[in-house]
Amino acid sequence: MKVLAFDTALSGCSAALYDTETERCVSDCKIMARGQAEILVPMVQEVLEKGSAAFADVDLLAVTVGPGAFTGLRIGLATARGFGLVLQKPVVGLTTLDILAAMFFRKDVLEEDHLLCVLIETKRKDYYCQYFQAGGMAYTKPQALSEQEIKDKDGGNVIYIGDALARFSSPDTRGCKGYELPDPCIMAQMALASFETGNLIPPEPLYLRDADVSVSKKEQRIIGQILTQEI
Repeated sequence: MKVLAFDTALSGCSAALYDTETERCVSDCKIMARGQAEILVPMVQEVLEKGSAAFADVDLLAVTVGPGAFTGLRIGLATARGFGLVLQKPVVGLTTLDILAAMFFRKDVLEEDHLLCVLIETKRKDYYCQYFQAGGMAYTKPQALSEQEIKDKDGGNVIYIGDALARFSSPDTRGCKGYELPDPCIMAQMALASFETGNLIPPEPLYLRDADVSVSKKEQRIIGQILTQEI
């Protein structure tokens, strides 16, 4: 089985092709706050080429559903839905919070009495966040909290990660860097596990508050072009 995964929800654009038979994953990632619509499809095409595959070879698609940047989410989701529709293949949604947490637990160990808090940038004064227990099980639901609310929950046993860590950090913050953007290879593996167990998240945006920006006319045209391309 070949799994195609991509992310445009945060300050980057990434894609990966994971082949379950060879356990090989080829990927690409670019850090960028805007402009994902222009490079996502070319990046996907390049990843497929590196993986010696065509669009028709893809069996499963995975995409981030948020929380994250409103416009970025829409670009990724529109592309995933378009690919899924044309290829007649299932699309699995993954939250950015779950992915960053999974990345942490694959490399680091959390003490039993500690919690992991994933912080996602909102570009406001608050943070998108979710807490996880040792082993990776979710301790809370995704939520938007102020800095003070997060600090009030900290009993000295919380480790922080995420792309908003730099803004949140203070001298007494216990944070781990290196978990700012979703790893598309881990996304592909997570999507495969969800697909095999039937525990699927639909490719619908996870908004923790009402959207306060809209997709520009230029981005609407780009998304339309993505969905009408021959793949």
